[in-house]
Amino acid sequence: MNTSTTVNRSNECSIVVNTTNNVSSTISIEKVIIYYIIIGLGYFIFCYIGWSTWLIAAERQARRIRFALFQNILRQEIGWFDVHNAGELSNRLVDDLGKLVFSAWFMISFYRCVIDKIKDGIGEKVPDFLSLCVRMISSLILAFVEGWKLTLVYLSISPLIVVTINVTVKTIISYTVKEVQAFAAASSIAQEVLQSIRTVTAFHGQKKEEERFANSLMKAKTIGIKKGTYVGLCQGLNNLFSYSATALTLWYGLHLSQTDCSNYSAGSVFLILFACMGATMQISQFMPNIQSFAEALGSGGGVFDIIARHSIINALSDDGEKPPTIKGDIEFDNVSFTYPARQDALILNKLSIKIPSGKTIALVGSSGCGKSTAIQLIQRFYDPDSGRILIDGINITRLNVAWLRSHIGIVSQEPVLFTGSIEDNIRFGKPNATDEEVEAAAKIANAHDFIMALPEYKTSSGDKLSGGQKQRVAIARAMLSNPKILLLDEATSALDNTSERVVQDALDKAKEGRTTIVIAHRLSTIRNADLIIALENGQIKESGTHSELMKRKGLYYELVTTQTEKAPEESDSESETEEDDASNEYVWTQQLQANRKISKQSMHSGGNSDGYNENADDTSPDDISKNKYFHIPFLFKISKFNAPEWYWILLGTFTSLGYGIIQPFYGLIFTNMYGTVDEPDPHEQDRLIRIYAIICFFFGVGECVAQFLSCLSFAKSGEALTMRMRKLTFSAMLRQEMSYFDQSTNSVGALVTRLSSDASALKGMTGIRIGIIFQSIGASIAGLIISFATSWKLTFVSLSFAPIIILAGMLRSQIEDNDKQSKDKISFAELAGQHATQAIEHIRTVVALHQENRFIQLYENAFNAEFKKRIRQIHLIALGDAVSQSITYFFSSACVGYGNDLINNRELEFDRVYRVYAVMSLSIFTISRSLNTVPDYSKAKLAALRIIKLHNRQSQIDPNKESGIILAAEDFVGNIEFHDVCFRYPTRPNLRILRHFSLKCLNGNTTAFVGPSGCGKSTTMALLQRFYDPIKGKILIDGNDIKVLNIRWLRSLMGLVQQEPVLFNISIRDNIAYGDNSRQITQDEIETAARMANIHELIISFPEGYGTMCGAKGSQLSGGQKQRIAIARALIRNPKILLLDEATSALDNKSEKVVQSTLDQARVGRTCLTIAHRLSTIRNSEKIAVVNRGKLREEGTHEELLAKGGLYTQLAMAQLSVGHR
Repeated sequence: MNTSTTVNRSNECSIVVNTTNNVSSTISIEKVIIYYIIIGLGYFIFCYIGWSTWLIAAERQARRIRFALFQNILRQEIGWFDVHNAGELSNRLVDDLGKLVFSAWFMISFYRCVIDKIKDGIGEKVPDFLSLCVRMISSLILAFVEGWKLTLVYLSISPLIVVTINVTVKTIISYTVKEVQAFAAASSIAQEVLQSIRTVTAFHGQKKEEERFANSLMKAKTIGIKKGTYVGLCQGLNNLFSYSATALTLWYGLHLSQTDCSNYSAGSVFLILFACMGATMQISQFMPNIQSFAEALGSGGGVFDIIARHSIINALSDDGEKPPTIKGDIEFDNVSFTYPARQDALILNKLSIKIPSGKTIALVGSSGCGKSTAIQLIQRFYDPDSGRILIDGINITRLNVAWLRSHIGIVSQEPVLFTGSIEDNIRFGKPNATDEEVEAAAKIANAHDFIMALPEYKTSSGDKLSGGQKQRVAIARAMLSNPKILLLDEATSALDNTSERVVQDALDKAKEGRTTIVIAHRLSTIRNADLIIALENGQIKESGTHSELMKRKGLYYELVTTQTEKAPEESDSESETEEDDASNEYVWTQQLQANRKISKQSMHSGGNSDGYNENADDTSPDDISKNKYFHIPFLFKISKFNAPEWYWILLGTFTSLGYGIIQPFYGLIFTNMYGTVDEPDPHEQDRLIRIYAIICFFFGVGECVAQFLSCLSFAKSGEALTMRMRKLTFSAMLRQEMSYFDQSTNSVGALVTRLSSDASALKGMTGIRIGIIFQSIGASIAGLIISFATSWKLTFVSLSFAPIIILAGMLRSQIEDNDKQSKDKISFAELAGQHATQAIEHIRTVVALHQENRFIQLYENAFNAEFKKRIRQIHLIALGDAVSQSITYFFSSACVGYGNDLINNRELEFDRVYRVYAVMSLSIFTISRSLNTVPDYSKAKLAALRIIKLHNRQSQIDPNKESGIILAAEDFVGNIEFHDVCFRYPTRPNLRILRHFSLKCLNGNTTAFVGPSGCGKSTTMALLQRFYDPIKGKILIDGNDIKVLNIRWLRSLMGLVQQEPVLFNISIRDNIAYGDNSRQITQDEIETAARMANIHELIISFPEGYGTMCGAKGSQLSGGQKQRIAIARALIRNPKILLLDEATSALDNKSEKVVQSTLDQARVGRTCLTIAHRLSTIRNSEKIAVVNRGKLREEGTHEELLAKGGLYTQLAMAQLSVGHR
C-alpha cells in the first residue's frame, strides 16, 4: 500500500514525498535487473557481430585498396614516375592505407601510411560510431517524448557542439594530409640514403644525411603538434558546452517542475536530463572516431586519385593492335622529345632514322646526345612530343604496349637484378622457360661457369655479385626471350675483354635475323654494324658504315681516332672467371656447400636464403614476453628518450589526472542534485540547484582547460619523442657495418618499412593516447576513494567486474602482440614493402621485361599469406570488445540488485547506493575508453622495443667512433700494404674472396688491379675503406693497422669513384660538395672540381646551372654525366689516396680522354689504386697487380709483365683481339 505526504509549494504545484511499499519495490527492482541482463546479452551479441563484420570488411577493403593502388602505380607511364618520387609512392602503400593517404620509397612510405589510416577509418571505428549514433538518437527521442520544451533547452547548446566538431574534422583533415606528405618526404630521403649507404659511408655523409632527414621530420613534428593542440581545444570546448547544457537544463528543469508541474515533475526533469546527458556522452565519444574518419578522408584523396588515374601508356591494358607477325622494321619520323621532368631541355630534335629489319644500327655520340632516349622511345617508355615512331609501318602508339615490349630484348648499361635467386632473375626474360632454356641462356652470356661455382642457380642475386657478373645475368635474361628487336645499351661495358669477346660473339650470333640497335663507347663492338649514326644535340650529325664515316673524317672519325690511339696499348684487365674460385677451387666450394643447408630463395615464394645469421637481431616472442632484453620497466625505458620534454609530460600528467578526477566527482555532484528532488524547503531546493548548476559549469570549464592542456602537453612531448625515435632509428641504421645491410632481412625495403611503420606505431603510446590512460587512472583513484568512503560493500561488488574488463583488454593486447611478434625474420608487410620498393625503384626494368603482373602477384601473395590468420584474430578481437562494451549493463544489474538488498536491510540509504553506482559508472566509462587505446599501445610497445634494440646494437665498424690514431699531416706518407689478407663476405661464409693476399702500394705511385670479375679487386678497396674487416691478416697504412686508426680520419684520406656512379636527389652543386662533408664548400671550389672532371660547360648550359636537380639516383642525367659529377665529387676533397673503380667506364671516348688526363694529373703526389678494363688507363702505372682467385698472381710494370709472358700477357692479347675485331 502506498501513502503520500503533500507539501504545499504554490497555488498550483507541490512536492510529493513518496514512501513506497517494499514488496512492489522489490518486484520492480527484479524487473529492472532482468531488463539490464537482457539488454547486456543483446548488446554483447550485436556488438560481436557488428565489430567482427566491420573489422573483416575493413581488412578486405584495405587489402583491395593496396592491390588496386600498387597495380595502378605499375600501370603508369614512365614520365609519371619522373615527376613523382619513388620512395614517396612506396610509403603510401604500407602506412596510409592504415588511415587512407602518395618516388620508390616516397611512394611506398607515403601510401603505406595512408592505407593504414584508411583501415583505421573504415574498421572498428565505424560500428562504434554507428552504435554511438543510435544511442544518441534513441536518448534524444526519449527526451523529446518526455518533455520537448526542456529537451530543446538542452539542445540549444548543440549548435556550438556541431560547429566545434566540424572545425575539428576540417582541421584534422588538413593537418593529416600535410603530416603524411611530410613523413613520406622523410621516408624518401631515408630510402635514398640506405640504397646508397656505401657512398654515404665513403664520404662520411652520415651526419649530413641525419640532418637532412631531421629537417624533413621537423615539418611533420610541427604539423603534429598543431593537430594535437586543435583536437585538445575542440574536445575541451565540447566538454564545456556539454556541462553548460547540463547546468542550464537542471536549472530550467526545476523551474518547470515548479511552474508547469502537470507536464514536468522532478522525476521527469531528471529523466530528460539523463537522456540528454546520455546523448551528450555519446557525442563526447564521437571525437576519436571522427578524428580517425577525418584522417582517413584526408589521407585517402591522394590514394584514390592515383587509383582513378588513367595511364597515358598503359602496359596492362589489352587495347591496341597485336599483329600476328613482326618483321622488325623501325622508323623515327621527324621525332622531337623532351623529358616530362625537364621540359625546357630538348633531347631529340626532329630525328629521322630508318632501320630495316634484321639490320644492326649503332648509335654513337657524346654523353647526353639522345642515344639512350631513342631506345626508351622504341620501348614506349615515353611518347614523342612530335613526330612518329613506326614498327613495320605501324605507329607504335597504335600497338598493344605489352605485345610491343614482349618482342623487344633490352640490356642496359647499369644492370638491375631483383631479390631472388639467379635463376629467378634469368626467368624474368621468359617466366615459363624450362631449366634447360635458362641454362642455355646463361651459357650464351658466359655466365654458366661462375654460377655453377656458387650454390648454382639458386644463389641469391644479392650475394655480392660483381658488376660483370650482374651484367652477364642481365644478358642471359634478355637472350631467354628470343626477341625480334634487340636493344643493347652498353651491354658489354662491365665485362673484361676475354668475356666480352665470348659474349660479343654470342650477341653477334643472336643479332642474326633480328633488328638490333647498339649503343657502345667501345667502337670495336660496332664497326661491323650495317649503319652507324652519329648523334649530336639530338640530331643526326652523320651516318653511314664504318668505312664511309672514316673517309668523311667527321664526328665519328674523331671518336674512332681518339680510341684507336689507345687500342694497340689496351689489354683487358679481366679474364672473366668465377668470383672466388675455379677448377680445383670449385671442387672445394662444392664440398663445403654440401654441408650447408640452402633454403630455396625464390621470387615465387618470397622466401629468403640466408647463409649468415645475426642472432643479435632476432627477437622471439618469448624473449619479449619475458622481458628478457628489457629488465627496466618499459615505460621508464621509453621515458628516458622523452626526458627533455619532462615539463610538458609533467603538465600533461597532472592535467590528465585532473580531468579524470573530475568525472567521479561529477557523479557525486549529480547524485546530490538528484537528492534535491526530495528537499521539502523550496527555497533551499532552489539554492542547492543553483549551487550545483554553477559547480557543474565550472566542472565543464575545468575539463575544457584540462583537456586542452593535456592534449597540448602530450602532443608536444609525443611528437618530440616520435621524431627523436625516428632520428634514433635512422642514425642507428647509418652507423651499422656493411655486412648488416647485406642481410636479406635488412634490405632497403625492409629497413625503410621498419623505419616508417615502427615510428608511426610509436604514437600509440605517446601524445593524446597517453593522456587518456592518465585520465582513466585519475578517474579510478577518485572513484574508488569516493565509493569506498560511501559503501565498501557495494564498491567491492562493483570492483568484481574490473577483472573482466581488464581481461577483455588483455585479450586484445595479446592478440596484437602475437600478430607483431612473429618469429619470421621479416614480416609480411616488410616482404610486400620489398617487392613494392624494388618494383617502383627499378620500374624501367620491370616494364621493359613486362613483369608488372609478376610483381603485382608477389605483392598480393605477401599480404594474402597473413589474411586468414588475421581473420581469426579479428573474431577474438571482436569478442573482447563485445565483453568490454556490454559489461556495463551487467555491472548495472549487479549494483541495482545488491544496492536494493542493502536498502531493504537498512544498511544503506538510497542516495548512497545511487552515489556509488553513479561514481563507479563514470569511472568504468573512463576506463573502458582507455581500453580502446590498448591495441595502439601494444603496437607501440613492440615498435619501441625494436627501436631500442637497434639503438643498443653495437656496430662492428662504427663510423662515428671517435677513438683511434690520427696521424699528423707531416707524418703521413701514404704507403699501403695488404699483409696476408683473407676475407669472406658474411652472407657467403663458405666462399673465399681473398686468400692470403699480400701487396705493397707505395706513396705517390699508382697501383692498378687487373683480373677476372669477382676475383677480389673491388673487395680490396672495400677493405681499405673498412667497409669490412679481414678475417685474417692486416691492412697497413704507413705501418699502422687501419683497425687502430680513427675511422673517420681514415676515410677522409680517400677519394672514391665507383663503377656505377651514385648521385642523390639534390642539386648538382650539393652532389659535388658531398665529396667533403667536413666543411662548407665554396662555389669556386665546386666549379674547379667540375672543370677537372670536364663537366662544367655542360652544367652551366642547363637552365638551372649548378642548381639543377639530379633526380632520384641521378635519373635526370645520362650515365656519362653522372660519372663525371662523381669524379668531381671525389676530387673536391683533395684526397691523399685515390680509389678509381672503373672511373671512366661510362664515358664516351672524347670525354674519357679529357677525364683520363685529369685523373692522371690528380694522381700526381697521391697514392692511387685503380681498377680498369681498358689497359690504356693503367699502362703507365708504377705497379700492376694481377689478381686471380683471390690471390696475387703477378706484379710489375706494364713492360715487365708483358716480358714475363704470363697471365697479364694473355689478358693483353685477349683485349687486342677484341680491339681488332
